[in-house]
Amino acid sequence: MPQLSPGDYDAILNGIRIHYSVRGRGPALIAHSGGPGWDARSWDDFAGIDAFATVIALHPRGSGLSNAPTNGAYALADYAADLDALRRHLGLESPIIMGWSHGGMVAQHYASRYPDGLSKLVLYSTTACFGGRLSDPHAMLAALAAHQRQPWFADSMVALQDWWAGRCNTDEEATRLWSRVVKLYFRALDRKAERYLQRCARLPIHIAPLLTFMGREASTMDLRPDLALLRVPTLVLAGRHDVLTPADMSEDIARRVPGAQLDIFELAGHFAHVEEPTRFYQAVRGFVLGEA
Repeated sequence: MPQLSPGDYDAILNGIRIHYSVRGRGPALIAHSGGPGWDARSWDDFAGIDAFATVIALHPRGSGLSNAPTNGAYALADYAADLDALRRHLGLESPIIMGWSHGGMVAQHYASRYPDGLSKLVLYSTTACFGGRLSDPHAMLAALAAHQRQPWFADSMVALQDWWAGRCNTDEEATRLWSRVVKLYFRALDRKAERYLQRCARLPIHIAPLLTFMGREASTMDLRPDLALLRVPTLVLAGRHDVLTPADMSEDIARRVPGAQLDIFELAGHFAHVEEPTRFYQAVRGFVLGEA
């Protein structure tokens, strides 16, 4: 295994300056964050999984501390190509790949296109296909009912509609809009969630990859046909109260991937690593170290 010293690094991958950070010791695990356009530092402390894994947090093109592509290329294939370029740059033969939310979609695409480039796969709060769920945020109302008595609920619902419709024009507008929306993505806005949001408050949202995905790829994306072809151990993680990528989407992935393990977090929404950090740590540890 190559030397992976903790720290922050930059590399030119596919003609773009890509930032990544390394932390911890153990089996190499490349983590692809959500979005698109979210800052990779939204992983926060990774619920402590760097205690048993060398976690390499990739800042996807056009977000976080990485540069944007000059040609505006933000397709799943582009993100997957960057992931493989980072793997090769680090001299890793077959690391574990973990993708969260949009990163989970990238990870699915990567696993099907680069089958020899990974040893295990973790798909966290993600989907293989949105179908018609993108068109009407109010279809989420049953899951959102837990928040309806909160004083911020009405404002967050308006912001959610604007978010899915792409009604923002600058990174600053997207960041402000996201701060109103993200409250809905937790099972409950308790102290853990509030402290997490405070830590992440200044992380910018980059609008270009978000609008590209929403306008060109999200509504037609269907990764399901390739899932049956995956031949690596796969762990699927989902929050029972996730309104963005509901648990049934993860259940569908787990049914389609041969031998996949499914772990549902009953007290979490889209942020299980924040809402149930101990359970998240245990689930990932057991899978990474082969204890489960």
